[in-house]
Amino acid sequence: MIFAMAASKTEPETGADLEVAREGKARWLGHLSPWAWGFGILIAIVAIAVTQVPRLSAIVAAKAKASPSATATGTPTLSGKAYTQDMTANRQFIRADLRGARLVHLDLRGKSFLRADAAGAVFAGSLLNGANLSHADLRGADLRDTCLRGANLAGADLSGADFTGADVTGTVVTPGATSEAIAWASTPTSSVCPKG
Repeated sequence: MIFAMAASKTEPETGADLEVAREGKARWLGHLSPWAWGFGILIAIVAIAVTQVPRLSAIVAAKAKASPSATATGTPTLSGKAYTQDMTANRQFIRADLRGARLVHLDLRGKSFLRADAAGAVFAGSLLNGANLSHADLRGADLRDTCLRGANLAGADLSGADFTGADVTGTVVTPGATSEAIAWASTPTSSVCPKG
């Protein structure tokens, strides 16, 4: 009997007593000040930041290695506007911003690119015979398989520009400017310039 009385005093006898006991446990959370809640949230944010900062810095470093803004030779690796023949029909490109532009397999004969910024531009397979590219920035430009017969490249920056398979017969160029160009004196495998 003593045992039964002791047991009855520790456990609530009715459902109402159970409800009061539950409210007592949950009520202390409701009595915390806003400062205590803010401090708890701040501690949680700091804990997350401390555990994630090394991970985020590793991700940022990996992205920086994967996409450098310039190659080892200092030539830009840009992606610019893609031009069509219609877009270039009655247009001159004097001082134009053509960084990373794609002017592939276009007839650009006699066009003026005087002082144009065409660093990293792609002219592959285009006809540039008689074009004025004097003082243009052609660093890292892709001029593979282009026809440059009689083109003016005087004063142009040709560092890292690729002339593989290009026909440069009669091209005017500043002495020494081709020393940093790629395959300047290469022989075209087939005639890239139109006959006639």
